[in-house]
Amino acid sequence: MKLRGKLVLHFTSQIFLILLLVGAILFLSFIFFGLQLSESETDAGLAKATSDTFETWITVDDDNNWEIDDLLKYAVDKQGGWLQILNGKEETVYSYHLPPEIQKKYHREDLVSAISAKKIKKYQVNFWSANLNDKDYVILFGWESKSDTILSYLEKEEKDPASLSSYKKSTLDFIKKNNGSVYLFNEKGTLLQSVYEDIDYSEGINELELLKYTSKPWNYEHEFSYRRLSATEWLIAATPNPIYNPDHEFNRSMVSLAIKIIVLMIGILLFLITIMTLWYSFRFGMPIIHTIKWIVNLSKGRFEEPKNRKGLPRSRNKKGKRKQPYRLFTEIFESMEQLMETLKKDEQNRKKIQTTREEWIAGLSHDLKTPLSTIYGYSMMLESPNYEWSKEEICEIGQAMKEKSDYMSQLIEDLNLTYRLKNDALPIKRETVRLVPFLKSFVEEFRRYPFSEGYHVSFEYQSEDTAFSIDRGWFRRILENLLANAVKHNKKGTDIKIILEETKQTIILKIEDNGKGMDAETVSNLFNRYYRGTHTKDSTEGSGLGLAISLELVHLHDGCIEVDSRTGIGTEITMEFKKKQ
Repeated sequence: MKLRGKLVLHFTSQIFLILLLVGAILFLSFIFFGLQLSESETDAGLAKATSDTFETWITVDDDNNWEIDDLLKYAVDKQGGWLQILNGKEETVYSYHLPPEIQKKYHREDLVSAISAKKIKKYQVNFWSANLNDKDYVILFGWESKSDTILSYLEKEEKDPASLSSYKKSTLDFIKKNNGSVYLFNEKGTLLQSVYEDIDYSEGINELELLKYTSKPWNYEHEFSYRRLSATEWLIAATPNPIYNPDHEFNRSMVSLAIKIIVLMIGILLFLITIMTLWYSFRFGMPIIHTIKWIVNLSKGRFEEPKNRKGLPRSRNKKGKRKQPYRLFTEIFESMEQLMETLKKDEQNRKKIQTTREEWIAGLSHDLKTPLSTIYGYSMMLESPNYEWSKEEICEIGQAMKEKSDYMSQLIEDLNLTYRLKNDALPIKRETVRLVPFLKSFVEEFRRYPFSEGYHVSFEYQSEDTAFSIDRGWFRRILENLLANAVKHNKKGTDIKIILEETKQTIILKIEDNGKGMDAETVSNLFNRYYRGTHTKDSTEGSGLGLAISLELVHLHDGCIEVDSRTGIGTEITMEFKKKQ
């Protein structure tokens, strides 16, 4: 499979895995939230239960095996009640904590009467219909209301339940034993008397408040039962409510739970993202960094794969096989190996061609120097006393021939150099150099040249840390040519300055003098090969190629050169080199 297909398959599978993990986290979070919601609802007993709730809590198979969820049992136990499930024949098919006095089979009329009265014997009763395993059942939940028990006791033991102040001691003990309290109200809802008052009824009460209790009993801290004693009086008994779970607290707890789940999900997702990031950096980062280092090696002429401390290629194990993180990029590494071999062969061919070219240039130079040696020999003969030349004439002729031979030799050298520059055949090895120490050393050395005696050569710079990539030898040749030109065409006493400046993108090198300057024609032709200004009376020594060579060498250093000169004022040569980005 090609790399594109591998990457598509790999990333698709990874994205699918991530989505699967996120989906699993969301699913588990919803299940956890649902369980917590059900558990919170059980704190209200079965007051909030619906048929759907029971169908969640109860399961029955075809063999009539019943399984009751622990949450349902907890809700029944919370009110000290019992549970009874009846089939279509009003027969008990399952019961939980069913008291012995409760019948297990009902006549339809008795069942309808009990459901209508919401009471069986001394027990309060709630009922629901539910469809379990495609069959209809009636679910009865009964519990003994302590507040109703207190009222029943008062009706049985006290002749006048309205006379709270005359209750027998046994009655008071019974009320206290059940943590109850009793209140007597008139028809306007004003409190008349109370026993073990535990509720503030200073503002009175009405039957509407009691009806509200029957609809949402979990919102009240006390359980209530009441009896109307006469047209003007009615009695209320209250006990602590075992299913007290007000809606505002329930809602607050659910919101808090939801926030905790969201924070937990975010934490898990961040953890998974971190793990995936680290995995991806290892899975893809290492091969990519390895490839970049390999390319850097090739750019520096090191035709080899990056190696570890043991001298082995980083992408391979001891047996020479590709390591697991690198196998996905096998196609790229194979191409890199082919490129490396190609570059090796090209480098060998380049060196061979370069050697051949240098040998050819050396041979050409030797052939051209042969007649120069002959001229030099004749000059020596002219200097001998065997010829009828005057001594002054012979010396003058011999000196002239020697100078011409030196001139021709220099011309050949410069021609060879210009040929190599023109054909990009000049070897240049650039390295990053701190320019200030380099230029200081060059200036000091230039001052010691005999022909620079009498000229004031100085060096100015902005920063000690200015650095640039140069070929030391050829860069010196640029400076030598330009300074030699400044010395050659100006009188002694001329000030010559080398100024180094730096910007964010360039290195600027200036050579200034306050000499006699040049006219516009000379400036326009200054860097042409063999051009020499004819206005000067100076010696014509030199090949006329020095500045042309300097121009080509500046270009090789990614630079450009400009000249600003005025007759009688001086000359400024500015070289601007681009920094590598």
